[in-house]
Amino acid sequence: MNKKLKYAINALISIILVASLIYMAGAKGVERQLSRVIIPIFLLAVVIENFGVAVSAKKWQMLLKMKGMKISFLTAWKYYYIGTFFNAFLPTSVGGDAVKAYSISKKLEKREEAFSSVMMDRLTGLIAVLGIGSISLIFGWDMMPRAALMICLPIFALPLILLAVIFKTEVVEGIIKKPIFEKFGRIRDFVERIYASFKEYGSLKKEMVPIILISLFYHLLLITNNYVLSISLGLEIPLHYFFIFIPVAEILVFLPITVQGFGVREGTYVALFSSINIESAKSFSLGFSDQIVKLIGNVIGGIVYFIHTLKH
Repeated sequence: MNKKLKYAINALISIILVASLIYMAGAKGVERQLSRVIIPIFLLAVVIENFGVAVSAKKWQMLLKMKGMKISFLTAWKYYYIGTFFNAFLPTSVGGDAVKAYSISKKLEKREEAFSSVMMDRLTGLIAVLGIGSISLIFGWDMMPRAALMICLPIFALPLILLAVIFKTEVVEGIIKKPIFEKFGRIRDFVERIYASFKEYGSLKKEMVPIILISLFYHLLLITNNYVLSISLGLEIPLHYFFIFIPVAEILVFLPITVQGFGVREGTYVALFSSINIESAKSFSLGFSDQIVKLIGNVIGGIVYFIHTLKH
């Protein structure tokens, strides 16, 4: 499918989902809720979000170092921000990942290491978010409405299935080696090298421990940030629900359906927070506020990208 057409479809889906959610929640209710935002607390959420970018950049630098690729923290941080900029234009965060991997690969001897490090960055994020969500769900089981459980349980199963397919089967290798891809020659060989490099991380168990810990810290920041945003909106939502609901939303926004998860995130917030009697307008406003915070990060990434292009 033509890339521009695919992006247009993703953007259209985002617009339709957001418009539908606003209509169902009530436009006036959403407007009223967003107008109550406490700016200093909202700005604190912006600071936390961008601190998270620095944390993620450090983790990415460590993943590259594990393969002998020496990149400074400032370089990793710069390219991470460039990736966040392109997230604003491409489906989910995968598009931005591809851009930052391609950009930094020009500085490496083995270009496949850049792509495999980005893949592992995302996978360790999924592992962390699954761990936080699952443990929180176990301890908060009795407090969870049935409707929320019906959403959370299958969503938490997705990363487990993905991990099993990648590390316990040869399904991916089988797909790459199918005869239909032979005509792509050099591209297929490059993809094979990326996947082989990616699987090498599985044998570096001791080195992966600090990576997982950083991933856990980053996703705890995301949860904290959403709680801060709820306070800025004047919402009174018990903190423990965030430890279950935010991981579910983070898993779902990985799906390449919409641009940067617009519509998917807000819809997930409405479905989950409404199950604990938070009005739809308030739930939507919380999700939308989180998207605005991320958009500010995109803008900062755009500034970094603009400065980078001037220097090159």
